[in-house]
This record gives sequence, structure tokens and C-alpha cells, in this order.
Amino acid sequence: MKLDQIYMCSSERMTQIDDKSVSLVVTSPPYNIDIQYGNKTAKGKILESKGVKYHDNMDETEYREMLKNVFTECKRVLKDDGSIWVNIKNRLINGEIVPPFWIQDFFTDMYLKNLIIWNFDWGGSTSKRFAPRYEFIFWYVKNKNEYIFNLDDVKIPALNYRPDRYKSQLKNPTDVWRISMVSGNFEERTSHPAQYPEQLIERIVLAGSNPGDIIMDPFMGSGTTAVVAKKLGRHYLGYEIVNEYCDIARKRLEKVEVKDGI
Repeated sequence: MKLDQIYMCSSERMTQIDDKSVSLVVTSPPYNIDIQYGNKTAKGKILESKGVKYHDNMDETEYREMLKNVFTECKRVLKDDGSIWVNIKNRLINGEIVPPFWIQDFFTDMYLKNLIIWNFDWGGSTSKRFAPRYEFIFWYVKNKNEYIFNLDDVKIPALNYRPDRYKSQLKNPTDVWRISMVSGNFEERTSHPAQYPEQLIERIVLAGSNPGDIIMDPFMGSGTTAVVAKKLGRHYLGYEIVNEYCDIARKRLEKVEVKDGI
């Protein structure tokens, strides 16, 4: 099995990856919210066309069947002490918010350890409801008692640290993560329309894997998961069906420098 590869094909059949070889799966699947990414729009009209076009509009039954196939393969390649982290958000369908809790149907044979709230400070605007400023991250493990979790590697400074009460001034970051979305002035920003931040994936990779482990992303997009894995001394594998996104990921990976000491 080859390591450090991004395959330009569907992840519904991961024939290139061995059973129980991956320590961590982290991904953000297509949301299927009927948006043609790559266009700047206002009041339903295209004002500017830039970037790679991707129309996120599948039949809902077909969409969920695709995800079922992908996650079945993810579980096959996952080690017994491994975990799957899925970033997904609410969808607005026919004027009504639909939470993504239906995703749990794909993981009835795994254990949900945390439902993490990713809170960010900017995003889409609306005048008919409160502006959405969070997404979910579902964290599943195969074995509810034996799984990789490196809490010490992701602790954060405590604002109310008291040396008379606590042994350390570092604390558990909790299940609400305030991490900025990738803004246009971020150095890591690419032309991918739905890029998630390296800081978000770094916390997951550090907590859910060890140096030398294999990290896999079945919806690789601009390559953020692979970039973070390489920076942190892990191996990466992934799948992406859009050639332009694969090119973006490869260019990002070429610039990566592995952190000292890892």
C-alpha cells in the first residue's frame, strides 16, 4: 500500500487502502445544499465568476447512499483504536433548518465520543433569521474504551488559572471550539470554495493520532487534511474527484515543512 497519496477518484471504493491501516479519518463531506460554488452572487444573480465550479446538488437519496458507501469504507480501513471525525452543518431546505443528526444512521456500529461545536466569527448573512456561526464535528470511535486521545497535546491556556487549585495552567479545550474560518487574507487561503482551517484539523490530528500514523480524508478538497498531517509528521491518504482541487492540494503539499521535533 502506497502512502502519502491523493487519488483522483471516488472514495466509495477505497481499493488502494488496506483493511485496518488508518488511525484517523477526518473529513468534511459535500453538504448537498444546491449551491454552485465558485461564483459570487447577490439576490440570486451571478456577479462574478472565479475559481473552480462545483454544483453541490444531488438527489437526496443518492447523496445519502453515497455517504453510506464512503463511511462503510472508512470503517473498513480504520484501525481498532482509530476514530472518524466528520465536519458537517445544518442545511436550509425549503425555508426550514435541517440539523445533520441523520448522519448518526451511518455509525450505529461505532461510539459517539463528542459532538463538537465549531464556532466562528463570520460567515453568511441573513435578515430572516439569526446568522449561522457554527458547524458540528461528530467524533466516532470503534472501541469505546480503547482509542487514541492525546489530550495533553491539545490543551490550551486557562484564563482563570489558580496555582492553589490546579496543577497546570493548561486546560481541556472543551467541546466548543472557537476557531476562525479561512478568510481571504489568510496565507493558507486557496481558490477552493469551502476550505476549512488548518488550525481546526491540527487539533483533531494531534488529539486523534500519533507521529507516523496514517490520516485519511475521503473528501480531500484543497488538501488541508494532508497538509496538516504532513506538517505534524503523519502520513496521509485521500480521495478527490475534481482535478483542479487535486492540483491545489499538491502545490500546498510541496511547500510544507515538517515541524521540528516531530
